[in-house]
Amino acid sequence: MKAPNRIAMLLTSATLMASAAAHAGTDPLSDGLGLLYKNVKCVDEPFCPSAANNAAMIKNAVLFKQKLTDLIGNDQAPLVTWHKAKGLAREFEFNSAYQRPGNHPANVVHGIMYLPAEYDSCDALKYPATLVLHELTDNIDSVKQIGKYTALLNRGVAMVIYLPHFGPRRGDENFISKDLETFETNVLQTMADIHQSYLVLKSLTGVQQNNIGVMGLSLGGMMTLISAGVDPIYDRYATNVGAGDLANIVTYRKSGDVDSQTGLLLKNIDWTVDQARFYLSRFDAITWSLFVKNKTIVMINANSDELINRSLGLDPLIEGYRLAGSDVKQYFHKGTHVFKAKETGFFTSLRKVFLPMLKFVSIGDSPRDVCEAQF
Repeated sequence: MKAPNRIAMLLTSATLMASAAAHAGTDPLSDGLGLLYKNVKCVDEPFCPSAANNAAMIKNAVLFKQKLTDLIGNDQAPLVTWHKAKGLAREFEFNSAYQRPGNHPANVVHGIMYLPAEYDSCDALKYPATLVLHELTDNIDSVKQIGKYTALLNRGVAMVIYLPHFGPRRGDENFISKDLETFETNVLQTMADIHQSYLVLKSLTGVQQNNIGVMGLSLGGMMTLISAGVDPIYDRYATNVGAGDLANIVTYRKSGDVDSQTGLLLKNIDWTVDQARFYLSRFDAITWSLFVKNKTIVMINANSDELINRSLGLDPLIEGYRLAGSDVKQYFHKGTHVFKAKETGFFTSLRKVFLPMLKFVSIGDSPRDVCEAQF
């Protein structure tokens, strides 16, 4: 690129960012895009900030939101098929609001509800409830453990669901795709599933109606944060190694994590990081961060996260949440993106990872204390 063009491009970017700052609060989407590009050094000029590109990204974000609004409809809880309980766990399924052509396995949401042993033991016994979303794997034992502990502690209800293209919902596709339309479809269906899961939790008689949260790990964390902006229906949000700026995360998987499942999938992708950011901005958590108003947010991240760039994916996101009036609590541990307790240290893991997650899923007074208070 010739120097004059690059200088002009950088000046255009700086002008747009300054404009967004000057008009903070007047246009949340425009301001969100300003935050998304705040610390970015864009070099692929056709996809860098400009008046036309900014307008196109806002239009695409509005269209994405409208697609979701059309899907979730009248806020009626889906019809749930419950299976026989296994201890504190009960498997279930319901039809996704997004139906793919044919008898696609992703069309049915499969999950597990973890109910405390004392659930429904008295009319006043109401529990906080949390949806827990898994990482980029078919093995969701980690989120099952969170659900199990929540129920064993008798402090909350936990709901675990499989995301599209994982576990019993797996078809021939993968969740992260080099085809933009396919990737958007997967995120859109996930947003609808998260919304429907809220309605299922809210329909349970033993759940506190104003104390329903969602917590995601890695990929589940990214989806949690997107949901917080495009459909802020939950009362509280938490993530473990979640962030915004999906473009940087996806392109890192291609170049810095080439042997991973996603790296192999994306090896032939022809997007630059700037192209990816332009395309994915429509559902990036940072773009939508100023819509997350007056929420409680817990974020657990790794200081040595090889996948998440703090200045690109975390700092602007937190800034947006706080500008919107949300209360953000951050915890940083010494580990990497793939959490290992031995690597991080037992006491650090306990204090900065396990206890914040357990507190999040069991927030509030002891339900037993509330129950006994009526007598």
